[in-house]
Amino acid sequence: MHVHAGHNHGFLGEWIESLIEGFSLPHTVSEFITHFIVDTLTIFVLLAVIMTAVYFISSYINMEKLHHTLARLNSVPGFLLAVAAGTISPFCSCSILPVLIGLISVGVPVRICLCYLTSSSLLNLTAILSVFAIAGPSFGAAYVAASLVILILLALILKLFPLEQGVKRYECEHPHEHHAHEKTAGARFHHALLDMLAVLRKCAVFILLGVALSSAVMAFFSLDTITKIVNDNELLSTAIVTLIGLPIHSDIFSIAPVLLLLLKISPAVALTFTLSSMVISVPSAILLTRALRIRVVLLYCGVAAVVSLLVGMASIFILG
Repeated sequence: MHVHAGHNHGFLGEWIESLIEGFSLPHTVSEFITHFIVDTLTIFVLLAVIMTAVYFISSYINMEKLHHTLARLNSVPGFLLAVAAGTISPFCSCSILPVLIGLISVGVPVRICLCYLTSSSLLNLTAILSVFAIAGPSFGAAYVAASLVILILLALILKLFPLEQGVKRYECEHPHEHHAHEKTAGARFHHALLDMLAVLRKCAVFILLGVALSSAVMAFFSLDTITKIVNDNELLSTAIVTLIGLPIHSDIFSIAPVLLLLLKISPAVALTFTLSSMVISVPSAILLTRALRIRVVLLYCGVAAVVSLLVGMASIFILG
C-alpha cells in the first residue's frame, strides 16, 4: 500500500477534499486535486504579498547613488557592495544587465559585476523572504549561507582569469523604470502592485506546471519509496537535480512547488536544486553575450554551475 504525503492539508484542504469526495472520484485523484488547489492558492498568495512588499520597500532605495558608489570601489569593498546591491536590486535581468554593463564601462572589474548579477539572482529580497516563508527558517538560513559561499568562491575563481579582455561594446536600449520618482506612499504601492501582477502573469504557467508535477508525485506515488531511493543515493541525486535545474529558466516563483516537494524527500537535494535553478538565468546569460564575449559568459556559467553543485553536495553532510 502506498503511503502518500497528502493527509495534512489543513482546514482549507480538508474542506476542499470533503467537497471533492461528493463526486465519487478515486482517492488518488481527490488527493491530486486537493494538493493542486491548496498549493496553488498558498503559493500565489504568499508570493503576491512578498513581492508587493519588496517592490514597495525598494522604491525608497536610491539605486543610482548605490551604483555610483560601487563604480568607485574594487576588490573586497567592491565585492561586498556588489552583493548588497544585488540583494536590494530589482531581480529581472532587463533591469540588472544595463546597470551591470554601465558599471563595466566605467572600470568596475568584470568579476565584481558578475557577482552583482549572481547576487541579484540568488539573494534578491524576494527570493530570500520567499524561501524563508516556504521552507522555514532553518532551510532559509542554509540557503543564504550557501549562496554567500557560492558568491565568495565565484569571485575567487573568476579573479584567476583575464575577464576584462572579453568586454564588448554595449548600449542600453531599454532602461527599466521602477518609478522611484514617485513620492507618495499610495503611488509607490500602486506601482508595486502593478509590478507584482506583471511578474506573476509571466510566471503563472510555470508555477501551475510545478504545482501539477508536485501534486501528481504526492498523490500517485509513494513518497516513502522516493525518499528512500534519494536518501540512499544523495550524491547522485544532487548531481541529477543540478543538471535539471541549470538549463531551465527558473526563479523562486516557478520552483516553489518543486521545492516544497523536495523538502519532504531530502533537504540537501532541495537546496541543491534551488541553488542550481536560481544561480544562472538563461535569459540573463543570453543577454550577457551582448556585453561579454561568449567564452567569458561560458566561463561564468560553468564556474557558477560547478560551484553550485559542490556546495549542494557539501550540504548533504551539513543538513543530513
